Amino acid sequence: MKEIDLKFTYCNPLSLPDIPSGKDDWFKYEKAMFSHDIPPQGVNTPNYRSISDPTVFYYDNKWYLYPSYGMAWVSEDFCEWKHVRTEPYCGKYSPCITKWKDKFLLTSWNCPLYVGDNPLGPFTLLGDFIKPDGSTFVPCDPCIFTDDDGRIYMYAYDAREQEGNERHICQVVGYELSTEDPRRAVRGPEVIFEMNPKENPWERHGYHNQDTDFGWIEGPHLLKHNGRYYMIYAAPDTCDSSYCMAVYYSDKDPLSGFCCQKRNPLTVNRYGIVAGAGHGCVEHGPNNTLWAFYTIATTHLHMYERRIGMDLIAVDENGELYCPHGITDTPQYIPGYCKDPVKGVFEPGLCSVTGRKRPIASSCMSGRDALYATDESPLTYWEPDLGDEKPTLACNLSNYFYLAALRVFWRENGLNYSTRVLPGPIGYVLEGLTENGWEMLLDNRNPKEERNIDYKTFPIKRCREVRLSITDWPEGIHPGIIDFAVFGIKHIEDIKTAE
Repeated sequence: MKEIDLKFTYCNPLSLPDIPSGKDDWFKYEKAMFSHDIPPQGVNTPNYRSISDPTVFYYDNKWYLYPSYGMAWVSEDFCEWKHVRTEPYCGKYSPCITKWKDKFLLTSWNCPLYVGDNPLGPFTLLGDFIKPDGSTFVPCDPCIFTDDDGRIYMYAYDAREQEGNERHICQVVGYELSTEDPRRAVRGPEVIFEMNPKENPWERHGYHNQDTDFGWIEGPHLLKHNGRYYMIYAAPDTCDSSYCMAVYYSDKDPLSGFCCQKRNPLTVNRYGIVAGAGHGCVEHGPNNTLWAFYTIATTHLHMYERRIGMDLIAVDENGELYCPHGITDTPQYIPGYCKDPVKGVFEPGLCSVTGRKRPIASSCMSGRDALYATDESPLTYWEPDLGDEKPTLACNLSNYFYLAALRVFWRENGLNYSTRVLPGPIGYVLEGLTENGWEMLLDNRNPKEERNIDYKTFPIKRCREVRLSITDWPEGIHPGIIDFAVFGIKHIEDIKTAE
């Protein structure tokens, strides 16, 4: 058999350890940027986990991922991410960071400005932002950008009221900040652009973009590439799988001359486990490549329950950004692994062989059928009976396939942060039926690391059935499966390897 190593792959939604608690219902009670892990007394909220609105920052040969709800995650290869809690721990929406002299500036949604000596802190308060007229403010969905000449800019969501109309006009505004006292804006607010739902259908509010009169835009992020300034933004609503990112650009300067690129939206995907590809960023990766990090809508327990994905971005002959291979939900080679991921090899070619297959389960709770583990929807899940001591899910693949990877998206029933029923590692084994009988594909019993979305590769094996057995789980948690995907290919010679 052809020897192929697929360990240098990733799969969306990203397999990140320690995804934090969703805390949307108590953000309004918190005044500072650094928030608590437990809801304030008297605040009732569903128990769910969420992570979204990522900013990615490269420094000292490491990639730092700053998302909403908690930060930060650190990687040296885009394959393995480690959660390293900042000091203090930030749990607010859409944090952003930039280099300032020999320090790092950090702010977040409706928060003042902080400063630290390294990307993980400790961060100390500098204070509220100050407009040129002397009034103070805090930005909504901020982005801080340092240009090549050292000048600092900040972008944020804003709104303009309409006389006689209860609906406002969403805007992206920009400021130039003082390089000596970055709290102070020396220019701005300058309107970068306003919502335009009549001409930009991706901005129209609703799952089907049905509201032609109103469009929500948010989450600005500035990228400078080959001398051009690209303003990446999100629309129309983080709750819907119509959530996407689009682009304006300027060849003039960071605060003026922006026009809407023709090739929009940049990232969009309505269906499947990776539904929605909104609020995030585009940043440089290895070998001068570009990568989008974006928010995925998984709104089952809460309207703001979300996860994070990433995909390749390219520049066309007109200097416009586009997503050459679309939003992916199958194994992809990590950034830097392929010589030319835009025109050459970018993925091994595996697909889900369990998707929409009807599994057989050892047991099912009422209304939590086995089919919900493979229906490729983030809004349904399979749950075994409470008395099932070894829950098992099996799929007949209808033919032989060469299998190489697994993604399990867990539903942690019983999760309760207030009573300290917390997430923890879930153990399992994956077996495959080969010509010689049942064989072990992946042994993940008693894992040391917790992953709500667990993506793993294993030595390639030719199988016609697969069986997942859950072996251990945290006390108080009753595990279910939102998505069970085994990835494979019909012919081994069709697997694409990196140049």
